[in-house]
Amino acid sequence: MSEETKAPESKPEAAAEVKAEAKPEAAAKPAAAAKPAAAAKPAAAKEETPETVDPRVEAANAKLEQIKQRIVAQFGEEVIEEAALAKFQPTFVIKNENWPAVVEFLKVTDDLAFVYAEVMAGTDHMAKGYCEVYLNVHSFVLDMDLALKVRTPRDEASVPSIAHIFNGLNWEEREIYDLVGVNFPGHPDMRRIMLEDYWQGHPLRKDYVVKD
Repeated sequence: MSEETKAPESKPEAAAEVKAEAKPEAAAKPAAAAKPAAAAKPAAAKEETPETVDPRVEAANAKLEQIKQRIVAQFGEEVIEEAALAKFQPTFVIKNENWPAVVEFLKVTDDLAFVYAEVMAGTDHMAKGYCEVYLNVHSFVLDMDLALKVRTPRDEASVPSIAHIFNGLNWEEREIYDLVGVNFPGHPDMRRIMLEDYWQGHPLRKDYVVKD
């Protein structure tokens, strides 16, 4: 067959892509409105438990205040360095120079009458830089114990003697002098009572060194 008889090549058909018209999207349904959160219920108010006061502390504090008022009325607040409870016992730290006057006042005042000196002792508080003398007295009128303290620097430690107020404390002051090294000016016989006169130092001082 000759080339003339060839059927003409058919033209490429135009792309007959018919784009389908996009269907409009269905309108989105509006989201359902969120339900408002339920209002939180207010927390129930906690009932405050009243603080329990130990009746022993309450009673001791009343006694502490009673004695403090009497001392302040007589001498002023400046004679008291500290006033607090120590295991339910009223305790006062009295200024060194007022020590004999306050002790005597507490003893001879009729409605106080701390006439019985139960204990006297001395302690070296080296870390705090002072020595402390402790006196416990009892009043049969008030039926109570009272702790009294007085402090002195460790160097040349000195506390006015109260041996003339409580004669029985004569030996206690000598013992404190002997072992702790606190001098008691006004004492009638201030010398060692347990150790030999030639003994060097005071064995209950925290920095005491035992010698062979």
